[in-house]
Amino acid sequence: MRLVFSVLVLLLPLTFMTFSAEACGFRLSDGRLLSCGMSRIELLDRAGEPLSKDVEVHAVSNEPAVAGRRVETWSYIVKGDIGGNYLVSIRLENGRVTAIESQQQRR
Repeated sequence: MRLVFSVLVLLLPLTFMTFSAEACGFRLSDGRLLSCGMSRIELLDRAGEPLSKDVEVHAVSNEPAVAGRRVETWSYIVKGDIGGNYLVSIRLENGRVTAIESQQQRR
């Protein structure tokens, strides 16, 4: 019983990691896919310039020689592949897409 519990404890985080990796995408009306892992250049090529860009720097030290982690959020209003307009927010870290959130706008 203890072995089964240990295996479940080890596998549970992997289940969530796999799910979020598979859910990180958005298909545009022209069939192009926006997905995690894309570079900033690929994102610009597929979706164009965003409506807005927000930049946050998460400091890791008070020392000036240590840089913080830079997180950008790009926002778009685009047509989705299943119709309608979507507000899409894309998070970039180190020049790569790390998260995509979308919300359908009312028609």
